[in-house]
Amino acid sequence: MRKLVAHVSGKVQMAGYRSKVVTIAKAFDLKGYVKNLPDGRVKVLAEGSEADLDRFIKAIRIENTLIHVEDIQVELSDATDAYDEFFKVVGERETDDRLDVAAEHLKELIFVVREGFKDVSEGIKENSALIKEMSAKQDELIDTANEAREDIVAEVQGLRSDLNGRMEERLLRIESDVAEIKARTRP
Repeated sequence: MRKLVAHVSGKVQMAGYRSKVVTIAKAFDLKGYVKNLPDGRVKVLAEGSEADLDRFIKAIRIENTLIHVEDIQVELSDATDAYDEFFKVVGERETDDRLDVAAEHLKELIFVVREGFKDVSEGIKENSALIKEMSAKQDELIDTANEAREDIVAEVQGLRSDLNGRMEERLLRIESDVAEIKARTRP
């Protein structure tokens, strides 16, 4: 059995890093603790088999949206078998301070969401007015198109009527001319 002491630097405090380390350590059945240091690093003390400790070191090199491990300095020595489990060390007033920070973030989030919805609501009102205006213009265009259609239909009907009248006149004249030609050509 070996003891590992690691000093982890990067974005590892107030990001949920220690909780992840506890979960990983328990998965490897390691004993020890993880705690924040005043200089912004995190100290990890773990005891277990050397193979498990090697895999553990690789597993706690975490990078995600909140956590970014930049460096891990490792010291190995003989295990002391001083721990029964793996746990997170919490400093005095740490939970209270974090709750205060979380409450501030929540207030800010609520403010942003409310303001965002006000902007969305105003946008909807503006768009609604534009839609009404466009609808009225569309109605005007439809009315104008209908009037133009009616004018065109009336014009076509007038032309047809005129054409029919002229055709009837010409037809009557042709019939008269034919009758006259027939009368002249009869013996």
